[in-house]
Amino acid sequence: MEKIIAAVAIAGALTFVGAGAAQAERYPSAPVQGTVSDGTVAPGETVVFSSNEGLFIPGEIIDITVDFVAGEPAASGTAGGAGRAGAALGGPILPMAIVLTDTVTADAEGNFSWSFTPQEEGTYTLTATGRESGATVTATVAVDAPEAPVGGGTTGSTSGTTGGGLANTGIDSAMLLWGAAGIGALGLGAGSIFVARRRAGAEA
Repeated sequence: MEKIIAAVAIAGALTFVGAGAAQAERYPSAPVQGTVSDGTVAPGETVVFSSNEGLFIPGEIIDITVDFVAGEPAASGTAGGAGRAGAALGGPILPMAIVLTDTVTADAEGNFSWSFTPQEEGTYTLTATGRESGATVTATVAVDAPEAPVGGGTTGSTSGTTGGGLANTGIDSAMLLWGAAGIGALGLGAGSIFVARRRAGAEA
């Protein structure tokens, strides 16, 4: 009888350990860092979110969620190789909202690839979760509008400014006007002298 009870206890313990291991394998304890085609993009640029670790069951449905924090994104850096992005911590805590949900099917190797095009400036957190495996993959993308160029010259303007140089068209025009006025004054003076001489000759 004691042997039967011991055998039952051992079998129950093995069953419990096996179930615990299966549960741990089915629901990973922490998300895995995914891959994005570019960690920092401008509004309107397409981003590809993917995982090549074989974490999902082939053919299973993967739920995609996109969380968004508006505003100028914090400084971001890459981690874990090319295409991996990590957001820097610090600054005020801003509210995060889910702005997009979608689904994708895992391929024969248990991987996926999904693309989207963010339109607003801010920080996007991408999460992929397998419905059967429970595997979770996440990545972060910073969307930052390019700054307008500062300085530099303009071409084709009426002031003649090119390449950041000083305009000289206005100075040349002033000089021409003063020159023309001087020539006109000299002409009037010469004409007055000529007329005066003719009058003096006629009276003599």
